[in-house]
This record gives sequence, C-alpha cells and structure tokens, in this order.
Amino acid sequence: MMLTEKTLYLVDLAEIEMILRKLVFAALRTAAANPKVRKQASKLAQRGLQAAKPSLMQASRRAGQAVRSASDELSAGVRKFKAGRDGTDDVAKPADKSDGTAPQLKNITPKKR
Repeated sequence: MMLTEKTLYLVDLAEIEMILRKLVFAALRTAAANPKVRKQASKLAQRGLQAAKPSLMQASRRAGQAVRSASDELSAGVRKFKAGRDGTDDVAKPADKSDGTAPQLKNITPKKR
C-alpha cells in the first residue's frame, strides 16, 4: 500500500510541474506579444551586448590567434613531410611571417639514397 501512495504522489508532482510549466510559458508568450515588452526586452538585450562586447572581442582575438597558430603549425608540418618525402634538406619557412615570430623548422629526416 505504501508503494502505491508514493507512486501516486510522484505522478501528482509530475502533473503539477507540467501545469506550472504550461502556465509560465503561456504567460511568457502573452508578454512577448506585447509591443512595449518587446521594446523593453530589445533595449535590455542591446545593453547586455554593449556590456559584453569588450570581452567578446578579446575572446575573438584569442580564438583567431589560436587558429592562425594552429594553421601555421600544420602548414609547417606539411612542408616538413613533403620535404622528407622528396629527400630534400629544405628548411620550413614561416607562412608569410615577415616579423619572424613563426618558428623555423628544419628537416631532420635522412636523405634518400
């Protein structure tokens, strides 16, 4: 008998949760249809975007730097592989880096005989 009461209690909680969820979403839909509420929400979103913009730009710069670094590393690896495959002693040059910040990689694979 005790197990049945607990099961019924859990079913009642699930139904109550579903009813509350429906009520909340219905209220949100009604509020979103109101033009004044939409305008205020737009203003709040704009303010939030302006507040977050510096950190978003910084994160974007860091992500771009990481992508460029990974691309340069991959290109250098491909050049090194091709040089090793051809048996040349080519030095891997940085991809369009005039300031020399990219690492200089040297082919260390043995020459073909």
